[in-house]
Amino acid sequence: MLLNKLKTTSSLTIMSYIVFALLFWCLPIFSNTLSDIYTHSFFSSTTVFILGLLLPLLQSVGLNNLIYEKDVIKKSNLVLAPVFLLLSTPFITQIDSWVISFLLLFYLNILFSAYQKDRPFSQSFNANFLLGIIAVFYSNILLLFPLVIITSITFRNINWRIIFISIIGLMLPFLFYWGFSIVFDYPFSVELPVFKFSAISFPFLNTLSYAQISWYSIVFIILIFSTLELLFWMYKKSIRSRKSFLIIITYIILLLFIDIDGSHFLIVTPISIVVANFFMYSKQKKLTNILFFLLVLASVYYRISI
Repeated sequence: MLLNKLKTTSSLTIMSYIVFALLFWCLPIFSNTLSDIYTHSFFSSTTVFILGLLLPLLQSVGLNNLIYEKDVIKKSNLVLAPVFLLLSTPFITQIDSWVISFLLLFYLNILFSAYQKDRPFSQSFNANFLLGIIAVFYSNILLLFPLVIITSITFRNINWRIIFISIIGLMLPFLFYWGFSIVFDYPFSVELPVFKFSAISFPFLNTLSYAQISWYSIVFIILIFSTLELLFWMYKKSIRSRKSFLIIITYIILLLFIDIDGSHFLIVTPISIVVANFFMYSKQKKLTNILFFLLVLASVYYRISI
């Protein structure tokens, strides 16, 4: 079935996915105009459309390659890319979240690269420098800073120099920003991050369309099975994969306190990894094929109904 085709990385599979991703993003404009769907307070509808066409697609492929190359999911496959894309179905105008989520893909890559390194100083600096750049514009992203420390503890390479270098990397973008403000007489203002739990809220059933109800229902069922799969079979994974999933779980928890662009798009990245793990490794093959097929149908139905 469809899911089995994605468990290979042939050229035909990759091209088919790219074509599907492009068509999937364009579904709403088959019955609406760009200005009706892709509205934004600052960017034009065309800009929103182009960014939404490119960024999630690039991130889905990049995330798929990252998780395979870092041995989080060992089998070569193309499952994670469409899972990420399908879980992004409701998010069609969240430009800020798209950009930040794409940048955080490099952040995750740096963190996972610290595995089996006795002195991951460059990884600690680079990860926090990138985090600092994002934090200059969105201060709440600083709440991800503990992830570097937790990663070092998980990979057993923590020491005081790691923490010190991490702080330096985090502060440098703010120093550059301060210097810029002095040279160009620009007001220097930095907001402190707000540590506030931002629970994922679901709208009331009577406010949802049939397309939304079907999509949320399928996603909810898949998330339950994916969580159970990870919890019950974690002990069978390799040491690197097991530690990586501990970092991913921590990543999910921290992102629950970060609400950017009025959406929870950032959390789609780690959740899609957990879901892809279920689709790849579950022994209930018929169930996974059925659920994945239903997810595709529900996502297409949702996008058409927007």
